[in-house]
Amino acid sequence: MNRDEREAGKSIGLAWAASLVATALITLLASFWLHSASFMSAGNASMEKQALLADMRVNLMRSVEKEKSAVLATTDEDSRTYAEQSKTSAKEVDRDLKTLEAMVADSGSEKEKELVAKLSESWKTVTSIDAGLLEAATENTNTKALDLSATMGDELVRKIDGNLEKLTERVKPEWRKAQMDKIAESAKLAIRNLVILQTRHVNAADEAAKKSIEASMQAEQKSIDTALATLDKMTGKKSRPYIREAKTEFSEFMRLNAEIVRLSTLDTNHKSTNISLGEKRKAEAECDRTLEALQKLAAKKP
Repeated sequence: MNRDEREAGKSIGLAWAASLVATALITLLASFWLHSASFMSAGNASMEKQALLADMRVNLMRSVEKEKSAVLATTDEDSRTYAEQSKTSAKEVDRDLKTLEAMVADSGSEKEKELVAKLSESWKTVTSIDAGLLEAATENTNTKALDLSATMGDELVRKIDGNLEKLTERVKPEWRKAQMDKIAESAKLAIRNLVILQTRHVNAADEAAKKSIEASMQAEQKSIDTALATLDKMTGKKSRPYIREAKTEFSEFMRLNAEIVRLSTLDTNHKSTNISLGEKRKAEAECDRTLEALQKLAAKKP
C-alpha cells in the first residue's frame, strides 16, 4: 500500500469515527430530549389534573352553598335565583367530571380509576337528591301558609270581630245583650284558637302531629258554627245583616284555613331543610372526600 492509499484510508477511518461519534451524540441528545419531554408531559398532565380537581371542589362547594341559600330563602324569587345558581355550579362539576373520567381512563392508575368510579356514583346520588330538593326549596309552602294566616286570615278575623261587636251594640234588655256578648266572645276566642292552631300546624314536625292539630281545628270550627247559629236565632231584624256578614266571613276564613292546611301538609320547607341537612350533606361530603383523595394522588406524580 503506497503512501497516498494509507493517507486516504486514514481519512476514511477518521470520517467514519467522527460519523459514529456524531451519531452517538445525536442518539444521546434525542434520548435525553424524549425523556425530558416525557417528564414534562407527565408533569403537565399531573398539574392539569390537580387544577381540574381543585375546580371541581370549588364548584361543588358553591353548588352546596347556593342550594342551602335556596332552602333558607323566604321568597319564591330568591329561592329560584339561588336554585339556578346551584344548578349552574353543579353543571360545571358535571362537565369537569366527564373530562376527569376521560383523562383517568387514558392514563390513570388503577387507584385513580377506582376513586373516579366512586366519585361518579357519589355525584349521581347528589344530583338525584338535588332534583327533588331544589324543586321543594322553591315552593316555600310553609312560608306561604304562614303568610296567608298573617295577612288574609288576620283581616277576616278583624271583620268578624267588627260585625259581632255591631251585632250587640243596640240589643235590649241588658241581660239579653250580656248573654249575646258572652256567646260572641266565645266565638272570637275560638277563632283565635284556630289562628294559633294554624301556626302550630305549619310548624309541626310530622304528619301525625298535623293530623292531631286538624282534629282540634274541627272542634273549634264546630264551636264557632254553634255560637254563630245561636246568635242568628237571637238577633233582631235590624241587626241581622251583621250576623249574616259574620257567618259569611267565617265561611271564607275556613276556606282559607283549608288552603293553609293544604300548603302546610305539603311541608316543603321542612322537607327540603331535612334533606339538605341529612342525606344531601352526607352525599356531597363523600364527593368532596373522594376529590381530596384524588388531589393527593395526583400531587404525588411527577
